[in-house]
Amino acid sequence: MKTNKVYKMLSIAGSDNTCGAGIQADIKTCHALNSYCLTCVTTITSQNSKSVFKIYELPCIYVKSQINTILKDYKIDCIKIGLISSVSQAQTISQILHKFESKVPIVVDPIFKSSTNKKFNNFKNYVSIYKTISNISPIFTPNLNEARILLEIKCNTKINTEEIMKEFIDKFESKVVVTDGGNKLGYCEDFFIDKGIVEKFVSKRIASQNTHGSGCTFSSALSINLAKGFSLKKSVKLSKEFTRKCILGAPKFNLKYGPVGHWL
Repeated sequence: MKTNKVYKMLSIAGSDNTCGAGIQADIKTCHALNSYCLTCVTTITSQNSKSVFKIYELPCIYVKSQINTILKDYKIDCIKIGLISSVSQAQTISQILHKFESKVPIVVDPIFKSSTNKKFNNFKNYVSIYKTISNISPIFTPNLNEARILLEIKCNTKINTEEIMKEFIDKFESKVVVTDGGNKLGYCEDFFIDKGIVEKFVSKRIASQNTHGSGCTFSSALSINLAKGFSLKKSVKLSKEFTRKCILGAPKFNLKYGPVGHWL
């Protein structure tokens, strides 16, 4: 779909000082896809490839101000929501965007913990945050573990991904793409429902230590592709292919857990 239009995405997410994930990954994704990224920082983190050391939640007044100043000045084409630190932040974001007149794609990456296993919320608050955000009818992109937590499914409960997706839609009344929800060794399977039918996009798993920011990259790309008018099915396909290229093009920093690359 060729166009000279510069698509504008509003990213509401946390800041990652290593520039691997969060707001910084969203900015890089937009740049690589010839789009422009406007930002609202929800959380400041101090982290590296080993751990998340410090987390500072921005007060709601600053979150509200950042979003409002952008919406008053720019005609945005899509929204990506990443890390939300509290229920009060979720309520603030939901209230503002619920009043937002323009109907644009909203993609939510419901981050529960970092890949270095730092939890950003307890289970109760995590569910409340994204139940609140579901009021703006977004498309959620949880991984399988996040989807199970949001549905409060116990660890020892056996349930297939198709059933999880249907339960998710019933509970959150929103579309969902469950990433890496399969059980095929060596393959990554992403599930979504298109026109009432459960479908999946299968890609060969890449053996790489450089995957920091891959989830943020996928959700941002999905938001942009939806804004460009592609169907959900086509958008998932394009976004997964883009994320795959970013992993393959990752810089070699000799880290145990390095960032993906966005120069394609």
